[in-house]
Amino acid sequence: CIPTIVPTDYFEPVLYTGNGGTKSITSLDFAPDWVWIKSRDFSNRNHRLFDSVRGATKVLSSDITNAEVTELSLTSFNTNGFTLGSAGNQNNTSEDYVAWNWKAGGADVQNTDGTITSQVSANTDAGFSIVKYTGDGTSGSTVGHNLGTTPEVVIYKRIDASASWIFKST
Repeated sequence: CIPTIVPTDYFEPVLYTGNGGTKSITSLDFAPDWVWIKSRDFSNRNHRLFDSVRGATKVLSSDITNAEVTELSLTSFNTNGFTLGSAGNQNNTSEDYVAWNWKAGGADVQNTDGTITSQVSANTDAGFSIVKYTGDGTSGSTVGHNLGTTPEVVIYKRIDASASWIFKST
């Protein structure tokens, strides 16, 4: 069953211009749990991904294999948006950006449905969840996601070391 999604209830893009300091984006109709930011001016800038499960200052780049880094780039998730700091490449002075914002389930909860315990923020209405877990190296291990049904698409990324992104669809 594919969920019916009202775009601004669960997903909302935002265009903004960087200021090089602290900048608050306050135009969303929800508190985002996942923010994906990309420069609109420079194609050589990395895609920057932030989520509420790992924490605001943790960043991954979807176009490279680097491990997660901690920096004061996105400093908080707020009730109607997020706040940016001056670190990284998502708030350079006079540079134009797009931020794609998704609402998962807010504060993460522990999930013990699989053989590996995970931290999850899930939105069953939108069919979207953010999951963090520590692998155990065992073939056949499973991880819970709190969606109540098998996801159609799963994207994995090891965050503690350089590794490729893995995309699986059913």
